[in-house]
Parts: sequence; C-alpha cells; structure tokens
Amino acid sequence: MTQVDRLPTSGLGRFFFELREGARRQGNVIFALIFRELKTKSGQDNYGILSLVGIVLEPAIGVITLTLFWYLLKRQEVLGVHVALFLAVSATGFAIARRSFSSIPRTVKSSRSFYTYPSVKPFDAVAARFIIELVLTFMGGLLVLFLVWWFLDLTISMQHFVQGMRIYAELIFFAFGMSLILGIYGTRFPIVMSIFSNVSRVMFFVSAVIHPASELPAAAQVLIQWNPFAHAMELGRLYLLDIKPFDGASEAYLAGWALAFMAFGFVAYYANRNKVLER
Repeated sequence: MTQVDRLPTSGLGRFFFELREGARRQGNVIFALIFRELKTKSGQDNYGILSLVGIVLEPAIGVITLTLFWYLLKRQEVLGVHVALFLAVSATGFAIARRSFSSIPRTVKSSRSFYTYPSVKPFDAVAARFIIELVLTFMGGLLVLFLVWWFLDLTISMQHFVQGMRIYAELIFFAFGMSLILGIYGTRFPIVMSIFSNVSRVMFFVSAVIHPASELPAAAQVLIQWNPFAHAMELGRLYLLDIKPFDGASEAYLAGWALAFMAFGFVAYYANRNKVLER
C-alpha cells in the first residue's frame, strides 16, 4: 500500500496526517544537522574533540573554581547546604542558558551554506545547535553531581525531583525562545549581539547563581525579583536542595516569561526568516 493509499479521507484526518509527516521530515533534517556537526567537530582535528569535551567539563571547572573561592573566604556551607552541592545545582541551570545565548546566534549565520537545500531552514540550524548544547551541558551537570557525590558523599534531594526537572524544563523553553530571538535579530542587526554581550556579563551576578537571593539587601531582593533567571535558580534549589527561596519566587512568573519568549521567538522567526536567508 502506497503513502497515497494510506492518506485519510476526512479533512481532519488529512490535517493530522500532513502535520505528522511534516514533523517527521523536520525531525530528520534536524538530526541530520546534529550528526553532521558532531561528525565534523570530532573528525576534523583534536581541537574539535577538545571543544566538545570542554563543553562537558565547563560546569565542573566552574563549580570547582567557585568552591575554592568560597573556601578561601572561610565558607563551606550556604543555608545549611555544602557550597559545592549548592553551586552544582545552580551552575548547571545557568550554563544551559549561557551556552545557548553565546553559540546559537552565531549558528544562524555560520549555517547559511546549508540553506541552499530546500529542506533546511534557519530554524533547523538553531534547533540542532540547541539540542547539542543542551545534551552536552546536562552531561556536564551530571558529571558535577557525580564528582560531588564521589568525593563529598553529597546528593540532591529526590523528594521533589520531578518538580525540580519541571523548573529546568521551563528554563530550557525560556532559553530556546530567547536564543531564537537573538539568532534572528543578532544576524540581521549585529549591534544587538554587541549590546547583549555587554549585558550578559553581569547576568551571572544578578541571577542568584553563586549566592541565595535571601542574603542580599532588601533593596537588591526587590530588583532581583524582576529577573526570571533568579526565580529559576531559587526554585531549582528549593526542589533539589530544600533551600527556601526568596519570598517573591514564583514558578508562574518563570513559566510566563518562557511562554512569552517562545511565542515572540517564533513570531520573530517567521517574520524575518527571508531576511535571514539574504547574504
């Protein structure tokens, strides 16, 4: 029986059939781009392999460095949690967003040679790169948690593990939507990336990554409540480390920003996709 013979006869059935087939073809293109990029990086020279390994090791290196910094300040615990475990949970979540913001906008422009193929679109390049960064960063986060468990015999709380993963999922959607926006407008207007690059340098310090927001002065806590990353960090530590967040921490606030950036990202993409294809 051919594909035409299997085509549903009803209008609704044909709609879902075309939707499923379109998603399947899109998925094949994205995974082909993932495979090609990994093959290119790992097969061309040792530098390519080291770059992949570097992404995996980045969270571990960051946690070790910051832990030593806190040790030098004579502090080994944060709100009753060992500083290494505290930083391991925070650094993984922040690394997901930071890696996406720094690499995906460049991917849109560097993948222009693939856009000559009718089935490849800028969105495919963004999605492929985001999946690579996400998987490698999560591998790095798991490595950090393993090292903390192996050397310090410390683990995250499993009582609210599902809720913690939900926070990470919302953070992933937020990061993808913002990466899509930066990829589109950063390609069209290079000044966008220049401005964001300067702004992102302070993001690490105003997102409650290396310290809980509750330890900040009251005025600073009011300001940090506007930052959705701070909500993600605080809620992630609530569910995985049983650390009480600041009073204004809200999952609905984080989810709202994630939904808004995803929606705006797709609107920006469809409104500017032809402009991005121009050389």
